[in-house]
Amino acid sequence: MTADKEEKPLYLGHRERLRQRFMIDEGASMPDYELLELLLMLAIPRRDVKPLAKNLLAKYGNLQKLLQTPAHQLLDDFNLSETTLVAIRLVNTLAKRTISLSLSSTNEPVFTNWDAFEDYCRLSFAGKNTEEFHVYFLDSNYRLKGEKTLSIGTIDGAPVHPREIIRAAMEHNCVNIILAHNHPNGVALPSSDDIATTESICAAAQTMGIRVCDHLIITSGKIYSFRAHGRLPRSMGYDEY
Repeated sequence: MTADKEEKPLYLGHRERLRQRFMIDEGASMPDYELLELLLMLAIPRRDVKPLAKNLLAKYGNLQKLLQTPAHQLLDDFNLSETTLVAIRLVNTLAKRTISLSLSSTNEPVFTNWDAFEDYCRLSFAGKNTEEFHVYFLDSNYRLKGEKTLSIGTIDGAPVHPREIIRAAMEHNCVNIILAHNHPNGVALPSSDDIATTESICAAAQTMGIRVCDHLIITSGKIYSFRAHGRLPRSMGYDEY
């Protein structure tokens, strides 16, 4: 059989059908593994990627957990190419960027769209296997204006000094801030150090006229809010919303 008469791989027809189905409703009616398959098709042009898509979801549970899996773990578990790793992690970055623009462009305070802000925080910490301490800067109307990573630590700690928080808030000309750090171990509860650190930061912030509106502990599945659990001083003004 000559080269021009060789049969095309069966997966090529399958790919075309997937693309056509996606264009009908932009994937709204497609299961997660098919959406993932479409993404993998862009990174792996000459292979049937359906088995890989199903194996990735079987390993990590769902799309959210997959997209939040660190690149090094994806590499260890599946030996993915750099192009494939970039494609998967890019989705997470684009989602974070989109939510950030949505939150910063609105005139509403983050507290009126708290679910979206929590999603933004989850994406900020997605794929992190060590603790990080972030500060989110809000203007006088509690609108999101920026974010800064102040500390990158170990699997169970990311030390940060109150003066670093105050300096960052003043540099961003913000009088309202939200603190957040992750617990890679998956336990969404504050440690004694978390509580002590929060109290120190609140005390220092208050002397400078800065409000700590909340402190969030982020895990892959849950978020713990100091504000919601009454662990912030009422003088911080955290209960306005």
